[in-house]
Amino acid sequence: MKSAKALFAAVFFLALGCAPRAWAEAGRTGAGTLRKIGGSRALAMAEAFSAVDGGVESMGYNPAGIVGARPVLETLYTHGAIDDHFSFTGYAHPLPFGTLCAGLAYYDAGTVRISLSDGTNESRKAQQDLVALAGASVPLGLGFSAGGLVKSYRLELAQAARATGYAADGGVIWHSPVAGLNFGASLQNLGPNVKYEQEGDPLPATARYGLAYELKLERFGLLKDVPYTINEFLFTADQVKVKDERSSAALGLEMGMPLGQGGHGAVRFGYVFNRDLDSFSFGLGFREGRFIFDYALGVKRAFNNLHHFSVGVYF
Repeated sequence: MKSAKALFAAVFFLALGCAPRAWAEAGRTGAGTLRKIGGSRALAMAEAFSAVDGGVESMGYNPAGIVGARPVLETLYTHGAIDDHFSFTGYAHPLPFGTLCAGLAYYDAGTVRISLSDGTNESRKAQQDLVALAGASVPLGLGFSAGGLVKSYRLELAQAARATGYAADGGVIWHSPVAGLNFGASLQNLGPNVKYEQEGDPLPATARYGLAYELKLERFGLLKDVPYTINEFLFTADQVKVKDERSSAALGLEMGMPLGQGGHGAVRFGYVFNRDLDSFSFGLGFREGRFIFDYALGVKRAFNNLHHFSVGVYF
């Protein structure tokens, strides 16, 4: 009979030593999949997104940013540093009182060989995680909006050790009297420890705050409706603190332009400071009528780069 504890120890070692650390800096907290939820637009801007009205993508950074979103369905697919991948699908729907949202995330870490002292030697799925989330955001007046999310997760290591639990997010955004200038703050992944057997690991509780400033040259009568000319700029900055990790800062820039009749394009850049693995990010975005396509490249120090793809449709 296989030893469950021996199997769990082997899997835990694999999760810490062999899993793609581009996903999490040191494994100091559990349920790292909760930190992956987002979108290619935000990822291209180094995830400096806490003060952006980002619709579905705000579910990964500040649920207050969902307020006012058009009915939209978006999906994200990330090809990881090794044989792993992550996907997320989210939907936002406006109602008279605010905006509702729901989403589903899945992470697959590929396969590993399990070798135990009893002679067992076989291939198994290294890690499979599933996260369901739902929430709402509402305008509060005086330029403020607030939002909250609840998350239910199921984590599985080597098809043997499993954990389930829940977490919650909350945030606010202030749309200041200065046109285009927002301030935002959020708390993420609050909840009880992740437990596979007797031992528990804390959730990756995260505090974010930052600002966003959108500058449209047409406000000044410049380059209005001129196709293929950059005339919109979004500057973002965030400070992020994850439990048991160093505080980090991120800067993002999005430059947008009209593309013909009803089309829109964007080029995005980002940079993360004081984080061991992350550095520069880059991305492109296109919108044509109801359809959205975004791509982001995350440059990782000493690991393969991450490629993120998002598609969406407005209803």
